[in-house]
Amino acid sequence: MDKKKEIEILAPAGSVDRMKAAFAGGADACYIGGKNFGARAYADNPEEKELVDAIYYAHVHDKKLYMTINTLIKEDEMKGLYNYVLPYYKAGIDAILVQDFGVLKFLHENFPDLVLHASTQMTVCDTGAVNLLKKFDVKRLVLSRELSLQEVAAFKKEKVEIECFVHGALCVCYSGQCLMSAMNGGRSGNRGSCAGPCRMSYNLYAGDNSNGIKPTGSLETKPYLLSPKDICALDLIPDMAEAGIDSFKIEGRMKRPEYAALTAYLYRKWTDVYLENGKEYFNSEKAVRERNSDIEKLSDIYNRGSFTKGYLVNHNGLEMMANTRPNHNGVFVGTVKNVITNGRKNVMIINAAKEMNAHDVVEIRAENRPTEPVYEFTLKDGKRAGENFEANFTKGLPVKAGLSVYRTKNEKLLNSITEDIILKPLKKKIKASFYAEPDNVLMLTLFTEDTSITVNGAVCLRAENRPIEENRVRDGLLKLGDTEFTMDRNDIEAILAGEVFFPMSALNELRRTACEALYHAITEKQMKIPVITFDNELKLFPKPVFKPDYEIVVSSVEQLKTVLELTKNVKEQAELIVNLELFGFAYLLQGLDMIEADLRKAYIRLPEIFRSKTKKKYMRYFSENEDGFDVLLRIKGFMVRNLEEINFVRELIGISDAPLEMIADTNLYTFNSKAVETLADFNIHHYTASLEQSLREAELVRDNISVPSKLSLVVYGREELMVMTQCQWKNKGACVKELKKGQKPLPDVLYIENKKNKSDGGKGKFPVIKDCESCTNYIYQDEPLNLFDKMDEIKELAPDFLRLDFSFETETEVREVMKFAKFNK
Repeated sequence: MDKKKEIEILAPAGSVDRMKAAFAGGADACYIGGKNFGARAYADNPEEKELVDAIYYAHVHDKKLYMTINTLIKEDEMKGLYNYVLPYYKAGIDAILVQDFGVLKFLHENFPDLVLHASTQMTVCDTGAVNLLKKFDVKRLVLSRELSLQEVAAFKKEKVEIECFVHGALCVCYSGQCLMSAMNGGRSGNRGSCAGPCRMSYNLYAGDNSNGIKPTGSLETKPYLLSPKDICALDLIPDMAEAGIDSFKIEGRMKRPEYAALTAYLYRKWTDVYLENGKEYFNSEKAVRERNSDIEKLSDIYNRGSFTKGYLVNHNGLEMMANTRPNHNGVFVGTVKNVITNGRKNVMIINAAKEMNAHDVVEIRAENRPTEPVYEFTLKDGKRAGENFEANFTKGLPVKAGLSVYRTKNEKLLNSITEDIILKPLKKKIKASFYAEPDNVLMLTLFTEDTSITVNGAVCLRAENRPIEENRVRDGLLKLGDTEFTMDRNDIEAILAGEVFFPMSALNELRRTACEALYHAITEKQMKIPVITFDNELKLFPKPVFKPDYEIVVSSVEQLKTVLELTKNVKEQAELIVNLELFGFAYLLQGLDMIEADLRKAYIRLPEIFRSKTKKKYMRYFSENEDGFDVLLRIKGFMVRNLEEINFVRELIGISDAPLEMIADTNLYTFNSKAVETLADFNIHHYTASLEQSLREAELVRDNISVPSKLSLVVYGREELMVMTQCQWKNKGACVKELKKGQKPLPDVLYIENKKNKSDGGKGKFPVIKDCESCTNYIYQDEPLNLFDKMDEIKELAPDFLRLDFSFETETEVREVMKFAKFNK
């Protein structure tokens, strides 16, 4: 343990009130959004003046405030970004969290001394991403939640700060890669408006892929297939510190102020316990007992059916899922022992398993229907643990003996957080020196450890009768009221040169003026002056005439065979891309042989997620395997989908000296022309329009590009909506690697269906595909994207390539799609 290591407790602030509550609880920093571009569009985000004042507040109290601009920003919105950021930059915002590559480049160019953090929405999963982000002086990485402590520790050797989520909600999909909400409801998670599809209830179906994929019979399962429990890593503080994590991040900008205050308080408390007393004491029986009590408080504030330690120590598993209830589960506090219904009387007898408080809210709940409480009521008075008590209920409700009682609001806990933390706001400790001399102005100096100011007041008089005494001066200076400062009596130096007199109103005015001056002096130290004047004029690269070729992605040998046949006479108009993740390494050489036999070369598409284990596998194949190394000389290049893969391909180029090209797939979002320019900085001059963009939005990007770059547009294909480490097969007890003797495996394809949007046939049922080697599941759109009826709009966009993205299509389906592209014979 490094006793000198400082670990930041970073708390959520969905509003200024929540920020102040978190700071009062002990948070070292908060992250907060402004009115635009934040990942929580529905939080109570502050207006400009309120947020500027919040920055000043943080700095006066030696805290930090980070601003979130962690969404994708459209081309027409980029014009307002400079003026949006400017007031917060001037006020001294401590850092900005960024997802969009274009925003990253823009802020780095226009605010060169602004501290930038890479948001978890950037899906950083491996150290390879650091090499690229260093170009923009990114100081901190917020790592993907899915990484293990071992993977996190690998970043220690990089000269960059590491921030990890330690408490709160977990998305089931890798952050930044989820299209489920955008494609099925129009609310984009990448634009801060996620509708929470992972918290919805689903049916699970077996799939039949013998003749194309289609759902068959339903499978019995709990309803909330995609809803993870909240993480609570309080017990892992020593391990997280040893892994090199610099900032413990708490999720929950939409939660109440009491949540922000308590979580900040407890994570600061137990981090300090570890840093001051070591791992042995942290894990002692006494400390564990106290910590369990604290975790119970966290459960009372918010939990989804107990906590999980998250992906830091678990890769996946049913124990991580809140599959029976997606929201606050509450805490079990009792059982209905008996029910009396006679005449007008409808009474249940409840045995309290825990102490219950006046004004607690409790639910009577059947375990098989946890989301639909039988009855909810508020206690009038408190109950002791073990006590039996009566409670009335509405006639006709199915209340019966044996039902469980859960508390969803702990009034006593909330009140104690308010009284002990929130209502004890921060005060900055200061000292004072006062000087008064007849016929001279009053002088007051206020100072902190590193800041001091002196102000002058009214002219001091010579006392004729009763001179002012030192104690009276001290009494007047201690009246700091609702200022941000506090002072001890012994920290006031009062020098009275002779017998002096002045009205106390003059002293009060002097004190008020000095406090304001000190406040401004502290905040001004962190204010910044822009060094670059923003120039919105660009040298544009002309858009080409619309004469597109096709890119055709194939995911099986059968698809490749069909595509080669149908494009034999128009090879130059049909680029081939092998989707290696579905195609498989076992068939890659066979596929390349088929392509070369037709005198062609292809690109290889890399996986959506490229963690260290996957990178090692690919690196071994391409650099240590003779056939794999030979592949690099037989292909045109790679389609890359994340920062890690860009760095990986650059490494392969260095190893092989092969002239490998890169195509940026849809996952490397290009919502604005700056993002395209960022890709060009990485030597990528071919990008793909985002699946979340309208054709008009993609056209605006194309019209404003200032670097030569080719554009691809997906006109057909099943979109990947989610990529996750949670496995539907494993959670159903049918992990391929763990099947028991005689156990029948589930099909290779499963389907999920939103229970509120049931439909006949395959529509509304989303295919789920597994990759057992990387232990990853993918959820695809129920119906393929098809833009062939929008050719008039596509002509305005003028893409260089139209992409056909085949995943599970049969030969017949491939031929049918190819007819639309006029590749039919």
